[in-house]
Parts: sequence; C-alpha cells; structure tokens
Amino acid sequence: MMLKNPIIRKFTLFSIDFLITLFSAVLSLFIRFGFDFESIKEFFSVSLIQVIIMSVSYILNLFYSIVWSYTSLKELLIVFRGTLLGYLATLGFFYFYRGAVLPRSIGFLTFLSSLVLISASRLFLSWYNNIDFKRIKNSEKRIAILGANNEGVALFDEINRRPELGRVICFVDDEKKNIGRKIRGIPVKGPINDLKKILEDYNITELIIALPNATSKYIRDIVGNIRDLKIQIKVLPGIYELTDNKLKIVQLRQLNVEDIIGRQAVKINFKEVEEYIKDKTVLVTGAGGSIGSEICRQVIKLNPRELLLLGRGENSIYEIYEELKENLPKISLKRLIGDISDQRRMQMIFQEFKPSIVFHAAAHKHVDIMQENPVEAFRVNSFGTKILADLSEKFEVERFIFISTDKAVNPTSIMGLSKRLGEIYIKSVGKGSKTNFGIVRFGNVFGSRGSVPLKFKKQIEAGGPITITDPRMKRFFMTIPEAVALVLQAGAYAKSGDLFVLDMGEQISIEALAREMILLSGLVPDQDIKIVYTGMRPGEKLYEELFLREEKVFKTAHPKIMKVEGKNSFSREEISEIILKVLELGYQKKLKDLIEFLSKYVPDLSIRI
Repeated sequence: MMLKNPIIRKFTLFSIDFLITLFSAVLSLFIRFGFDFESIKEFFSVSLIQVIIMSVSYILNLFYSIVWSYTSLKELLIVFRGTLLGYLATLGFFYFYRGAVLPRSIGFLTFLSSLVLISASRLFLSWYNNIDFKRIKNSEKRIAILGANNEGVALFDEINRRPELGRVICFVDDEKKNIGRKIRGIPVKGPINDLKKILEDYNITELIIALPNATSKYIRDIVGNIRDLKIQIKVLPGIYELTDNKLKIVQLRQLNVEDIIGRQAVKINFKEVEEYIKDKTVLVTGAGGSIGSEICRQVIKLNPRELLLLGRGENSIYEIYEELKENLPKISLKRLIGDISDQRRMQMIFQEFKPSIVFHAAAHKHVDIMQENPVEAFRVNSFGTKILADLSEKFEVERFIFISTDKAVNPTSIMGLSKRLGEIYIKSVGKGSKTNFGIVRFGNVFGSRGSVPLKFKKQIEAGGPITITDPRMKRFFMTIPEAVALVLQAGAYAKSGDLFVLDMGEQISIEALAREMILLSGLVPDQDIKIVYTGMRPGEKLYEELFLREEKVFKTAHPKIMKVEGKNSFSREEISEIILKVLELGYQKKLKDLIEFLSKYVPDLSIRI
C-alpha cells in the first residue's frame, strides 16, 4: 500500500481514520443500546459530532505528517494523544453546548475503540510495507546475527525495514539469560561454541558479526569454525574505525583480512587529544599518503582552526582535500604543494601559516626502491625531517610528532637507516626545546599504498600466483585508523623528543596472511591460487623489531602506547653534521663510504652493499 502522491496518501489515511472513528461510534451505540434502533437513531447524530471533533484532532496532532511505514512506540503515543485530546474536546463541547446530550459510556467507548483500531491500522501498514510480500520474494537470504546486544537489535531493525537485505532468522549469543528467549519475535540461540550447528540447522546463508569490540583472534576463531559452510560473513566496524564513537548501521561491510588478522579494539581519550588540537592550525606533511590522509580525517573531527595539507603530489592532495571539504566544509583547509627537503619552500609555509601542531608523516617508505635510490631516502627521510624540526622550533610550534617505523631498529635497509637518523635528530633537538617534540614508532599497516595485503589482493584478482620472498617471513600489522588514533593519543604525551612505540600485538606470518586472503576470496590455496617463493630482497628482514637492545620500555596512560628511553649521546650540532655528510656522500654515489661512516654512529646497522 505505497501511495507516492503525498496529497492522495494523506487524504486516504484521513478517510480511513474517519471511517474507523465512525465505525467505533456505531459500535459504541450497539454496545450501549443493543438492537434498540430507535435509541441508536436518536443518538447517532450526536455521536457524529464526536466523530468530527476527533477527526479534527487527528489533523491538529499531525497524524498525516508521519511516515507510518516505520511505526514504533513513539508514533503510537501520538495516536493515543490525538484520540485522547479528541475525546476531551468532545466532553468540553457537550459541557458548554446544552442542545444535545452524549452518554458518557458512548463517548468513552468511541474513544477507546478508535484508539485500538487506528493503532492496529498503523501497525498493519508498517507490517505490510516492510515485511510481508517483499520479504517472501527475498527469503533465500537467511541471516543470523551474532550478538543479541544493542548493535544486533539495531541491525535487526534496519534489516526489517529493508527487506531487500534478507530475512533475519535468529540471533546467536553466549549470554545464558538470552538463550532460548526471543527478541522482536526472533529466537536467540547459543552458545557461540555451537555456531556451526546452529547455522546448519537454520540453513543460514549470511552471518553478521554485530560485535564492534571483537578482537581479530575472536573473529579468526569464529571464521575458522564455520569456514567449510561457505556462507557470506559481514561485520560491523571496529571501535577503532569510529573516531566519533558513534555506530552507524550503514557501515556494515564484508569481512576482510584486517578483521581476521589486524582488527583491534582501540579507544583513545578524545577529550585529551582534542585539548591540544582544537582551535589550532595543524600542518600534516605527506597529507595525501596512507597515514597522512588518515591523520587529516581524524584531526578534522577534533575542530582545528585550520588544517594545512602538505604534499609533493598534487593529485593525492586534491583527493584528500575534496574528501574533507565534502564531509566537513566549515573547517578551513589549505592545499600546499611542496617537497619537505626544499628549505625555502618550507620556510615560506611556516612563515605564512604559523602552524601550532605538526604531524610529520611524509617519507619514502619502500625498502627495495630506497635500496636502489639511497640519496632520496636520506634527502627526504633524514634531511627533510631536520628542516621541518628546525623550522618548528624557529616558529615556536607547540607540538611536533614524527612518524617513524620499526625498520629503524637494527636497520638492514637504507630506508630504515634514513628513518633512524630522523629519530636521532628529533631526540637531540627536543632536549630543552620549547616545542614538544615526539616520535611514534610502529610497524606495517593494512591498506597503505604498496603494502603486502594490497599486493596480494591484486595477485589474487589476477588469478595468481602470490609471490612471497621467504616462507619464514613475519611482520607486525595494524590497521591505519587504529595506528593513527594511537598517534594522536601519543601526541598528547609528547615532550623533549620522547619516543613512543605502539603495541603491535603478535607478528603475523606473511604466508598465513596470503592463505587467509585466498580463503576470504572463496578460493583454495595451492589449488586455485598458487604460492611462489622468490627469495629475500636486499634490505629485507625475516622479522621486525620494535626496540633496540639498550632501550628501556615504560608504560603510559594508554595500554597500547609505550614510552621508550635509550641512549642518545648526540648533540644537535653533531647529528646535523652527520646528516649533511651522509647526504653529500649520497649525491657522490659513495654508498660504501656512507655505510662505513654511519656504522660509527649507528653500531646496530647491518646493511650489506
């Protein structure tokens, strides 16, 4: 019963309500007088007055401005209010008008019958539009919701309003108080250990995991238990994806490898982070990159006065600018194109915009490419960091956060070594500085450009093979939103060149990652998609490290952020000279001399030329 013309729809609903009220009045007369037609005829005209008054009340109470397809208790309370006020207005009318008398029993029964029948008509309308015939047409999609919680119930309501999504058959939960009972008429089954049997018994074709706090291990266990059922699995976003702490059902998405291997439940103190960002001018270097763009997305929600998007590539800056402008158009955004190693250009930017906060995410990050282009690694990752740090101090920036990498620990690559020099410089310049300098070190992130998961995804889409350098290879992994949320939190703690390391969890086998991605694609490893081992590339490690041997680890206020203290015997002047010397040797293509020179200052490096 979907009437598209709003005027016709409103008139139709009003006509139905008028007829229901008229029927209620006639019914009340029969209840009061039985088959005494003389009495019924005598009081019919008087009852008609009540019908008219109550119908006017329906209009005044805006019955016909409501979308009744989504009837809930709130809408039914409006029906109660409208019918009650109509009844009270009728009593008032006959109190002051002495020309006719309406028996109290007839007036009350008319009100009560109208209330029940109009409410029933609205519930029927909602049921008809959202459940009945459309649901039957799509009954082949049978859904189970894992989690009889607020999220699960909200998800059920959303699906119930959109029959094209399928039909919810059952909830599955571990809570004993819920198991065996019903929610919205849908049975709650359990425990979750029996999930496979439950899905088989109910012939489920789609499982939705409505547990935003679920860890990757928990999801991995669930998927492992039901893998051979070959049903579609969807999830609600993790808490770390909800930077405004608000859950939106429309964010329901397909299960992916991040959920199985990298999903972490992360909460940060948004009030604490907002304190140092709100109403400030924030500069993000590498704003078009994977980490930089996510920093922009999260920072802009914390109400900065102005956000400066600095990057070398105009296309990536254009893309993040357009995205942010569309979502939060009131925040002032500036697109700045420039190379962080261009000292004059950086001076221009700091002098014109005078940023209060700097998040330095710009970097060359690909290990194998930097092995072939060492001068670029030192020019950007070391010298560029020095330029930004010096300007930040000169222009009295309040806070400077340098994004580092686990490859800076015991570096075996040029890229890792160049980032290590950046760390050393920030530590040195941070001593006694009015600017609060900080370093945040973490491992690989899912979804960054050129990352292993994206490479594997493309190889799977191409039909294989997946190439792995060594079957023993392991890496830390973290999702980009999670990593950036922790970077922002660490920024609140930063001072004096402090080094923070993010808790990356356990190292993940690259081979296991490849096999999980193949399985998630609905294919079989070694059959549908081959795995080929190519041998380690120059600069690669079998596994990553987060700490130097001499570094001491301390807890912070956040369980996933650790403060690290180690020896730093370099003065600012000394490390400046080292960076400039290394850059000069790089331009002269004296790589062997460069490594030999740095080995005096970075004794844990083990780079083979």
